[in-house]
Amino acid sequence: MEIAHNSSWTTGLFLVLLFLFLIRKLWDQLASRKNIRNLKNRCHIHSAAGGFPLLIATHVAFFILVPAELLWFRRPFDPALGSIMIAVFVLASLLRSWSKRVLGKHWNSRVVVANDMTPVVRGPYRVVRHPNYLAMCLELIALSLAYSTYVSAVVVSLLCLVAVLVRIRREEQALMQIPAYQEAMSGKARLIPGIY
Repeated sequence: MEIAHNSSWTTGLFLVLLFLFLIRKLWDQLASRKNIRNLKNRCHIHSAAGGFPLLIATHVAFFILVPAELLWFRRPFDPALGSIMIAVFVLASLLRSWSKRVLGKHWNSRVVVANDMTPVVRGPYRVVRHPNYLAMCLELIALSLAYSTYVSAVVVSLLCLVAVLVRIRREEQALMQIPAYQEAMSGKARLIPGIY
């Protein structure tokens, strides 16, 4: 297995990928705000403190630690690991996009639920309750490992685990108040069938 030294072109490409990922994350937040405004205008909503600061802290840590570790410690690029992690990132991004598309106008990054919500039970929601959070974790962890930034990967993984567990618990406190959601989703795994 050949490990490439930290060449300027591979580093540059990876930093561009991180920048594009950051732009997509910011775009997601704009879409979320628009969806929340539309929900508030259309119907009564339930909202709850949803662990959003922990999710923000996880993303801020990711976008600071990964490039800092890469540049400061001149991490090498392992083509075998990097290729696998980029493939995981692409698959996770497709899952996230699919999850958002299926939720449509109800997708948002806060815990905001319309009182007339009909649970979505198609697409990835046929299998798990929160495919979006699974995709988010896989994206962050895969990109943390793609360029051998192992210290960042450990920190981001731990932060992501805590943030997602808190977020799911808070989100389900709001969602389970809706009888239709409780009936449709109570028998499904939250993230990984047979595990959680």
